[in-house]
Amino acid sequence: MKNMFKTLVWYISTFVFFFVLVFTTSCVDLLEVKIVDHIPTNPIVIGTVTPDSGRVASQMIIRGENFGGHKDSIEVFINQQKAAVIGVNPEGTMIYCIVPTLRGVEDRQEGDEITAKVKVVIGGNTSNIINKDFIYTFSQNVSTFLGFTDQDGNTAIVDGSFDKAQFQSPFWLAFDTDVDGPKDSNGKPKKNIYLIEENNGLRFIDMYEQTVSTVFRTGNGVGRPRTIAFTLNPNDLEYNRDTMIIANDGGDWGSIGTIILARDSASRQFVGPWKAVMHHKQCNGGAIHPVSGEYWFNSYSKSQVYKVFNRSSQIWRYGGPTSDKLNENGKEGTNYFFLVQDDSWEFNIQIAPSGNFAYIVSKNQHYIARMEYNFDKKAFEKPQPFVGSQKRRGFKDGVGVGNTLFNEPQQGAFDKFDNFYVCDGENNCIRKVTPQGQVSTFAGRPGNPGYSDGALRDAQFDGPFGIIYDDEIQTFYVADRDNRRIRVIKVE
Repeated sequence: MKNMFKTLVWYISTFVFFFVLVFTTSCVDLLEVKIVDHIPTNPIVIGTVTPDSGRVASQMIIRGENFGGHKDSIEVFINQQKAAVIGVNPEGTMIYCIVPTLRGVEDRQEGDEITAKVKVVIGGNTSNIINKDFIYTFSQNVSTFLGFTDQDGNTAIVDGSFDKAQFQSPFWLAFDTDVDGPKDSNGKPKKNIYLIEENNGLRFIDMYEQTVSTVFRTGNGVGRPRTIAFTLNPNDLEYNRDTMIIANDGGDWGSIGTIILARDSASRQFVGPWKAVMHHKQCNGGAIHPVSGEYWFNSYSKSQVYKVFNRSSQIWRYGGPTSDKLNENGKEGTNYFFLVQDDSWEFNIQIAPSGNFAYIVSKNQHYIARMEYNFDKKAFEKPQPFVGSQKRRGFKDGVGVGNTLFNEPQQGAFDKFDNFYVCDGENNCIRKVTPQGQVSTFAGRPGNPGYSDGALRDAQFDGPFGIIYDDEIQTFYVADRDNRRIRVIKVE
């Protein structure tokens, strides 16, 4: 209770100080407050830093001498990282600034601490280094990576540089690592992002040129692209290569169900026009097995799960449970591996990086099933409910089936420990599902949609439906559909 009171007093005093800074700065002429100049021949002295510990975006007050009362001439550095200076009092004895991220290239975990030096630089002159270090604690935070709206919340599909690009309905994300393409500064294949705009098309996010472009817009029989997968490089299964596979949700068995795009040899990007390789009904999603390279997909019609047995011809052949049980292209898919549940189960298949198991994520039935992979048979076993409650939408953390609730879960991302971070779309948050079936809230405010960055449980999402995870830089990318932005979650 004592610590909570101290924290409250700190925030109140900081707010009062900030208000006074803003008021005196904006009313200098009215009040005839004299602004003291920095004296270059005198030392810049830091007396105290308050608080003496904090995280990224913490508010900091530096008290001392000879800062001068001109904000624009003051620079503050914390461990060589530049802090945002918000204000300074006219006497030049107090600076108000925001702690920057101190994350370097090394891995950091939530709760890690380092000591940091604070210094003030004015016109090339540097302050003393105070004896007491600032203790910086690393924490996971939500921030905005791409996209913006106007004052009325409107946006459009706009290509261009990162600062100009806009999004309409970001929905499903996928990393593309081109093993034969250009390398990054560390000599590794570059990793870019492709994004499905729900009912609108496919976008390309170039992480190195920092541009966003449109690959194709919906039309010509492809009106509801749902998921992205990539064929595997047979020589190096760790990386994706060659062909992009997109599942399309068409209305009948004669509809385009699966399209592919090839990688351009010059640009190393996937380019149009797309090519239809299967006609089938109401596909909510498909996935490539990360070890065997098989393509698995579903149909909403009767909640069927299919495997593609032949991708060598112009039209792919699919069916199950054996290779002699195949369906005719554009005809009802009566041959399948199994049914997930009843009819009209909207779901997608998401396979763990090990290939040992996969999750069936049912968006409209609000639960997640798990199915094990049999490497000898090269087939998944029939899925069993794992977390959530079938046909019951809601929010509840806990363990297992019936004791947990979701509200339209969609895309998820695995970490190296097989934890699954799934977008709980209509609960407006990201949930964490462990391999043991423990469900907890990872980020966002359940049932409280909005738009705000910050600490994991303070930040707000509005209809997050897509997520991917880059383990190398410990960063999640989230397609925040109704905020029309791409958000990131990372340790800072």
